[in-house]
Amino acid sequence: MKLADYGHLFTSYHQGWDELRAAHPDRQSVFYRLVLPLSLLPALMILYAGFANGALYAPALSVTGWLLIAAVFLAAELGTVTLMGWIVHQLTERHMGEGDYDGSTLLAAIAAVPMWLSSLTLFVPSLPFNIACAVLGLIAACALVYHGLPTMVGEHDKEELRDTTYLVMWFGVGAWAVLSMLILLLMLAGDGK
Repeated sequence: MKLADYGHLFTSYHQGWDELRAAHPDRQSVFYRLVLPLSLLPALMILYAGFANGALYAPALSVTGWLLIAAVFLAAELGTVTLMGWIVHQLTERHMGEGDYDGSTLLAAIAAVPMWLSSLTLFVPSLPFNIACAVLGLIAACALVYHGLPTMVGEHDKEELRDTTYLVMWFGVGAWAVLSMLILLLMLAGDGK
């Protein structure tokens, strides 16, 4: 898929998605070429925010605390994308009889891209702006699931496909909420010193 097609993934059921489905990268390739590199971005941005503007976000948190938050968040991100791939696989297999674990992992990884990129807003030391951009990233991720799932699993009953798509989006929103709460709790707890 060409980088120029990425923008179409948010609004089209086929442009870009058909190429991704045809390429059919395996889970390991998706993990090492997409998930791992882009998961590093929020962890690095958390470190940047902590070192550059830590007093704004969590005044009581030390450098060690920010390192811990970044490490825990990185591990949680990697686990969450893997878990979301598994959830998409289980839901599509159960509801539609389509069980492509590689395609499910690819969809979970592509849907996470806007959320990973939203971490770049931590360059701007404004909590309301950061939260607004994170929410926009979540909305963009839902748009990717909404347009990507039908192509990744093929033609099916429209109602079943719609219900499965909404279930995947709800699980994704729930995962995002858990990750956000994890960061908040770690920031509030400080590092115990």
